[in-house]
Amino acid sequence: MKKESLQVVSVESEFRKTHRPYPARFVNVEFADCPVESSLNTLGKKWAMLIIRDIGVYGIDRFSQLLKSLSGIPSKILATRLKELEGEGFLARNVERAVPPQIVRWSLTDKGLDAARVGMMMAAFGCKWSADKVFDDKRPRKMHEIYNREGMELLMRDF
Repeated sequence: MKKESLQVVSVESEFRKTHRPYPARFVNVEFADCPVESSLNTLGKKWAMLIIRDIGVYGIDRFSQLLKSLSGIPSKILATRLKELEGEGFLARNVERAVPPQIVRWSLTDKGLDAARVGMMMAAFGCKWSADKVFDDKRPRKMHEIYNREGMELLMRDF
């Protein structure tokens, strides 16, 4: 009886190949692939973070409401992004069947809430570095000025 040996072939990521020679300044671990790039595969798509913002921060949970709040988004793109975000585990689709027609409401999962926290950090960056566009008085704000207690607790919660 002939024994066949299985060879394990490891494919090195492009990120690892290109970044191996450079020591990471703030990082304690070695990445097989870039976590920023991986995150941006879904969250970096146009409208994705704004959808998460509107559902998580503003409580806008219906398709028609999202179409209104996200000025300029085509309905087909909104439907696509909602499905992608649901498929990637950022959103939950909740169907109320009590009375026809059925009502679909969207909510953030734990993963979506973590993405909302990333969005909150982006907002804080914008409040500091784009204050001339973000605020009428054009004065930069610090995080504790932007977020209430609940928002600050959410930001400080451990991933």
